[in-house]
Amino acid sequence: MLHCSTTTAKLLATLIAVCCFFSETSYANVAKSKRRRSSSVTLVSTTLSGSTAEERLAECSEKIERMLRSWNRGKVGVLIQTDDNETIFTKYPNDLFKPASNLKLITSAVALEKLGPDFKYRTDFFIDGELKNGVLHGNLILAGTTDPLLSGFFDKDINDIVREWADTFTMLGITKIVGDVILDNSYYVGNKTPVVNGEPIRFATMASFKRASESQLNKVSTVRTIKTKSGQKRVVRRGFRRRSRLKMVSIEPNTYCANALLSELQARGIIDDDKTLKKITYLRTLDRTAWKHIYTYFSLSLYQALKITNKSSDNFYADQLLRTLGGEFYGEGTIEKGLEVVKEFLVKNVGVARKEFQLSDGSGLSHNNTVTPHLIIEVMRYMRLRGKYFKEYYNSLAVPMAEGTLVGRIHHPLAQNIRAKTGSITGVSSLSGYLTSRNGKQIYFAIIGNGSGRRYSRNFARVEDTICKLLLEI
Repeated sequence: MLHCSTTTAKLLATLIAVCCFFSETSYANVAKSKRRRSSSVTLVSTTLSGSTAEERLAECSEKIERMLRSWNRGKVGVLIQTDDNETIFTKYPNDLFKPASNLKLITSAVALEKLGPDFKYRTDFFIDGELKNGVLHGNLILAGTTDPLLSGFFDKDINDIVREWADTFTMLGITKIVGDVILDNSYYVGNKTPVVNGEPIRFATMASFKRASESQLNKVSTVRTIKTKSGQKRVVRRGFRRRSRLKMVSIEPNTYCANALLSELQARGIIDDDKTLKKITYLRTLDRTAWKHIYTYFSLSLYQALKITNKSSDNFYADQLLRTLGGEFYGEGTIEKGLEVVKEFLVKNVGVARKEFQLSDGSGLSHNNTVTPHLIIEVMRYMRLRGKYFKEYYNSLAVPMAEGTLVGRIHHPLAQNIRAKTGSITGVSSLSGYLTSRNGKQIYFAIIGNGSGRRYSRNFARVEDTICKLLLEI
């Protein structure tokens, strides 16, 4: 009997343990399933059955509401209006949201209206000595600007451009330089002389390295020595591969470009190999009376820069647009001065309230940027109804299934009736733009989701695309 009781007890204990295991596993699976459901959204059918425009508008609004009701991650702001101010759908239109790259809609609008699409970035060259029998007894000076094509490390085109410059100098009769190649970057900092640890100021920017050559990538890689957990020292090289995601790097504007020019001149024997790039004080008050202008190189037009900014969502180009506004209107090519131009335009020209925005950059990368959906709609409405350059603005935006950041999105027969700007940073997804519906109705839409996590943007993009498909069917 005792043996039987012991065996029975062991069997009961085993059975209880097994039950507990499956109970816990089942609970974990249920919890996991709940988490999965909480991050999903119930997408609606994108067909509208109403026989009249009014019925389809009402059905569209109801479907958007039903879909957003199932989206329980973070907060969503939406404003959708027609060109005659009829509101199709609204949700927190006057609340502040992080816009991500939808901020480029604002930066590019202000740049277009203030500078015009034909504004061209220029690089001026001077000499400060005597040119005699092909020999320059003095210095060659490159006056840099905020040209996004030249002021970073990121375009192979720089190498072709510096060769063109060298050809031009030869045509101008300069076959030998006994002085230095000097970079003047005064455009960036106006009358200040910013110094950090005894060195001229460097600024941070975000850039895509997919267009960079190997030599350019080497310029922005760093080598440092670290101590491992075992106490040993190890040399670490932190480089940027071609397939790297966007990286934040500190650069001194135009330095790479000027060094590329120096290397080209040395390769041609125009300047000695032992020469290195010189940089003069960052002051607009420099005495330039002895300088003689010899050549101006015109690079990108503003319109060309805008298409890269908006279609490809290039953050470096966007922030350079902002610096250009500061340089042209305040004599200081900085983010801060550029923001002053933008803020003044939004209040005085567009007519929005100061409380509708808080801006930190021109690209939307900063999580400190906040705007209302209403503000974005008003900027787009201004450009269409009162702006001088709506055609250029409209054509700078991405086209679903065709070009830009929307090339793989919004699969619909009428998708190319949309021109829009995407936006994505961690925990943020946005899509705003212009849309022409099936019955020809002109629509403005601003859709912004603010939540958390890296996957938020990818998940919420399905909501944005579904809303656009519904609007196309009106």
